[in-house]
Amino acid sequence: MKERHGVETIILFHVGDSFEAYFDDAETITRITEVPRFKMTAAGIPAIRISDAALEECRNRLLDAGCKVCVSEVRGVSGRHILKINETNTETGR
Repeated sequence: MKERHGVETIILFHVGDSFEAYFDDAETITRITEVPRFKMTAAGIPAIRISDAALEECRNRLLDAGCKVCVSEVRGVSGRHILKINETNTETGR
């Protein structure tokens, strides 16, 4: 996905009732939004988790900071991912 949408694009994956980001995206989100980062698995992968309810506010803060954000949703039982790409703040149009 990064190759397709640019390495600077933050990818949020819809996982259950929340959204997750990993590696550098998790670090960037923590720096900008103060969402706490945690280590995933024994490999120590940096990750963050955002609730459905907090997604819009978090996404808008990232967009206001100049980040491009893609939200990956899984479609049906096929497991295929679809993306919603945001490049401007949906509330302010910035």
